[in-house]
Amino acid sequence: MAAGPSRLPTPMINQWQGTAEEDLSRTKEAFRDFLYRAVHDLREPLRAISASSEILARNVTDRTDESSSQCLRHIREGADRMDLLLRDIAKYCEADGQSLQLAEIRLDSALEEAKRQISDELKKSGAVLMYDPLPTVTGDFLALAAVFRNLLENACKFHGPMPPCVHVAASKQGSEWIVAVRDNGVGFKPIYADVIFQPFKRLHGRQFRGSGLGLALTKRILDQHGGRIWAESLPGEGSTFWFSLPVSVEENV
Repeated sequence: MAAGPSRLPTPMINQWQGTAEEDLSRTKEAFRDFLYRAVHDLREPLRAISASSEILARNVTDRTDESSSQCLRHIREGADRMDLLLRDIAKYCEADGQSLQLAEIRLDSALEEAKRQISDELKKSGAVLMYDPLPTVTGDFLALAAVFRNLLENACKFHGPMPPCVHVAASKQGSEWIVAVRDNGVGFKPIYADVIFQPFKRLHGRQFRGSGLGLALTKRILDQHGGRIWAESLPGEGSTFWFSLPVSVEENV
């Protein structure tokens, strides 16, 4: 009678699984560290390029040479875009490696913190922010403030002829809080509703400043909180970004 396939003892399987998970965790941590250091080192020569181009622009004696002036503008704009991209990559990698500092927090306080962080941008664009009473949830205060900040920055960036107008509201649906962030911006076609949360996806090319990582980072933060995010929009009719967060145990009782 042929012998059946040999099986590893359960303790050995558990030990192998544990070792594989530890190796994967170490590999991910090493990659994050490598990427973070690479971003830091790349920004150093980029700052030198930007500073040198500004000095050169001030020292150009022939102001009628439009070709030279245009080249200098392209250098500065390219350096600025690259610096923004590198900073957002660092934020994206940093969020992946950070553990959440969970506490009971008021979402309206997180929204106010986001508003404070981008106060200059809100003022510059003439944005109007309104919000209904928001719930208390279990989460990381600064991470959830970053969620609001990214959505507010999008509203300021992708606004139409009118100043940005944003309204934030929340409702309890079963075991979730559903938060809606509505704006009056340029909107987008419904077929792109899932694509916009992928890293480096930009629907408007270089028409608007950005790296294409803001919404991807927002999704990652909400995933870490056990939530989700989705969007509804039509071109020229603004957008609504919805995200969910679990209702705390006490509220479910």
